[in-house]
Amino acid sequence: RTYEFSFHAHNSPNPHGIAFDEWGYHYATDATGGAAYQVRPTGDGHFKMRKLLQHTVRPVPSSTILSSAHFPDEMQGDFLIANSIAFLGLKQYSLERNAQTGDVSGDDVGDLMSSADPNFRPTDIEFGDDGAMYVSDWANAIIGHMQHNVRDPARDHKHGRIYRFTYPDRALSKHVDVVGQPIDILLNNLLNPVNGVRQRTRAELSARDTEEVIASLRQWLHQFDHTIADDARALLEGLWLFQSHNVKNLSLLDSLLNSPEPHARIAAATVKQFWDNNISTLVDIEAERVEMVTPDADAIVIGTVVEQMAYDVNEIKVKAGEKVKIWFQNQDYMPHNLVFGMPGSAEAIGKAAEAMGAEGFAKNFIPEHDQLIAATPLINTGEYFILEFTVPDQPGEYVFVCTFPGHWSRMRGVLIAE
Repeated sequence: RTYEFSFHAHNSPNPHGIAFDEWGYHYATDATGGAAYQVRPTGDGHFKMRKLLQHTVRPVPSSTILSSAHFPDEMQGDFLIANSIAFLGLKQYSLERNAQTGDVSGDDVGDLMSSADPNFRPTDIEFGDDGAMYVSDWANAIIGHMQHNVRDPARDHKHGRIYRFTYPDRALSKHVDVVGQPIDILLNNLLNPVNGVRQRTRAELSARDTEEVIASLRQWLHQFDHTIADDARALLEGLWLFQSHNVKNLSLLDSLLNSPEPHARIAAATVKQFWDNNISTLVDIEAERVEMVTPDADAIVIGTVVEQMAYDVNEIKVKAGEKVKIWFQNQDYMPHNLVFGMPGSAEAIGKAAEAMGAEGFAKNFIPEHDQLIAATPLINTGEYFILEFTVPDQPGEYVFVCTFPGHWSRMRGVLIAE
């Protein structure tokens, strides 16, 4: 272990969730927007974020790959995400791994679990040594640090829950010894089909004496044939172990780059990138700022303030009865909408949107409400939407508000019709 850190990939603004599958494909999620990515090597020492699936919920505190002998075969390798606002539960996606390109794409299988308890806040997903799935629950009535005071007495700092999920009529997994085991036993653990067992084993081996590990590893690898596809994963585990001990084995790398198993070839190419570009990579954060499209000259422009949960204007003036064009652009990392309502209706419309629960995502959290005048859909970061509508004939102070759950209390403004 060198205890060094280097830049890997840019997952802005709130990286919560990282996972690897059995072939080393890398996945990551952003909590704020809820986006899910495959993290792909570029071949020149860098990594890029590639859209993994069409996300429908946010925020996402955690994600993982399902790997457990206790669960059915058809679920193995599926991607799970936890969501903690509106939809309170776990989403499940099947993953299609393209062996030719290395691209992975996810399809929505459905809800693995959900809760009607408004305080259920799933924050992490882990598979235990017994094969059961464990879900941590923050169990808090208040979520968010911008719309609620950090000292709000309703915040619960003392309680939480952990749920254990098992599959009916299937045996639990047997314990696999890892900590303190001889190197030969640990090497055989790398043949275990469960990702968690192999991951814990790699961590244990990374702390052992390098000379002893490498000597045993070279001997252990003799039993495998690089021309046989079924041996590819064992050889790949060996390559990763060389990599973790900072020992280059170019002959093993070359054999895996020419493996009959295409997923092994792709994984080996990632190792080659690390060994060919052994430098710390920096990223120009400023260069990754969102470039907004220039609004139409005849439009009223309303934007968002980054990480402030606020519009960049809180008052606009128009003529009663006229047709207006609103150019709404979102520079914030969270999705927002722009909903116009009758005077004094912000709270009523906002609470109606919150009452939509998980179904609100499909309807952009725009409720059916008799005080609502016009609305945009939820707009993700870097996007814009043009909304045209006719202002009511009656002069007055109409409202505009973001109706994503929890936003309406502070993200609002006034449209003054004169």
